[in-house]
Amino acid sequence: TSTVLSMSRALVLATCLTVARALHAPTPPCRHALRVTSPRLATKKKVSKKGGARGFGGGAAKQAVKELTPEQLQWRDLKEWVASSGGAADAVRLTDCGGGLRGLKAARDLAKGDEILRIPRSIILDVERAEASPVSGVWRSSGGALPGYLKLGLALLYEVRRGAASDLLPYLAMLPTQDEFAAGGGPAAMWSDDELALTECAHLIDFAKRRRGQSRGEGVPALQPDALAASWAECGLPGEPPGRDELSWAVGAVTSRAYGVGSGSGLVPVVDMANHDGRTPQHTAKGLEEDGRSFVVLATEPIRKGTQVCLSYGELPNCVLLPQFGFVLASLDAPPDLPLVDFTPCLREAEGAAGGAALLLSLAEDGLLVREGDGSISCWQAAGASLQVALLNLHEAGALSGGGEEEAAAASAPAAARHAWRRYRDLLQGTLAGYSTGVAEDRRRLGLGGAAPTASDARGVVVDAGGAAVTPLPPPNGATR
Repeated sequence: TSTVLSMSRALVLATCLTVARALHAPTPPCRHALRVTSPRLATKKKVSKKGGARGFGGGAAKQAVKELTPEQLQWRDLKEWVASSGGAADAVRLTDCGGGLRGLKAARDLAKGDEILRIPRSIILDVERAEASPVSGVWRSSGGALPGYLKLGLALLYEVRRGAASDLLPYLAMLPTQDEFAAGGGPAAMWSDDELALTECAHLIDFAKRRRGQSRGEGVPALQPDALAASWAECGLPGEPPGRDELSWAVGAVTSRAYGVGSGSGLVPVVDMANHDGRTPQHTAKGLEEDGRSFVVLATEPIRKGTQVCLSYGELPNCVLLPQFGFVLASLDAPPDLPLVDFTPCLREAEGAAGGAALLLSLAEDGLLVREGDGSISCWQAAGASLQVALLNLHEAGALSGGGEEEAAAASAPAAARHAWRRYRDLLQGTLAGYSTGVAEDRRRLGLGGAAPTASDARGVVVDAGGAAVTPLPPPNGATR
């Protein structure tokens, strides 16, 4: 391909070529945080005290102190701001956690139950604060409700435009810029179509494009360029009205950093600099205190000084982590990774059959089919026994045909089971056909060797002709998946 990628984005794309084989179900937008690539933090060096000044006015030699980098100065200002607001962040330090990824590490040994961070609600940018902000006039004037992540995105842009007048200035200075998002790869929802195409993962591409549209306010009348410009001026808000690219940056910052705060979500300073490593259980716990005045992070087990302090973003699969946060977990068999298949052919056929739409909803209510956030049946369904049973029900009800000569077969239970078996096989093969390589080739390209995948790797299974047993599906064209 002629697409030019930064090294960090190329690595993520390369990783995704393997991870994309384990497809995942979509989840609603918003939550948590991952920091993007930033300059390596400078460290102090010990300086010898030998050769100190002597004679009148002399004394012990002064220890040279390395000048702080701009990021270190911003971090110092941020901690002082938190402390002056009634919070505490002295138990952690901001540092490079490897590969240019910055995160938080314990500044001292922490015992189980120790408080790691305390962030006052007064400096958290949450939906409640957005509703009380002058920028709320943008959605109030349109008479339509906006999702919380769009409200927070607009509130963030309002605070950025306030500049020195914003009481969140020390926090705003630490946020990644649009250029930093681009340089570090950033969430896959911000990638170009050409870059997404390199993954060959139809589910990931579809999910990322939908998130991209959401972040740009597509389909929201109040956020169309002319309408937003008019309401921004009408409300007397500072600066120029944000364009779609800037709105996308703000929403991307929100959805990759926000935590649950009260009944909504919010940007929690310092807390949103902690990384996610997928461990279960996590060594920290987080949330608002009972009185709602502070967001606190506690150690749930001893944490040694110098250990990275991680927070859980939730049990999210890689095909959600990549579009929303810009990274994938290293292990393919870490729960809750699930292989998904493209259910579109069956979905469209069943929707067009008499009683098919009602049957699909009934199967979803029984937990056999996955729904999207809006309640519709998803085009991507988890491979396995639930989908097999759903296909069997659809064939028995006549919502799916057997196809070809099988269509004339008697509507017996064995015949329906055979039809469901073949349809399930076709779904698996159709999904796998979208990739130009198999697992062995991916491993070779990534320098992992060409060994076959383990039993824990995603595998297709099918119901036998009698509908009783579950057996592995032989991979198409001899490929190993």
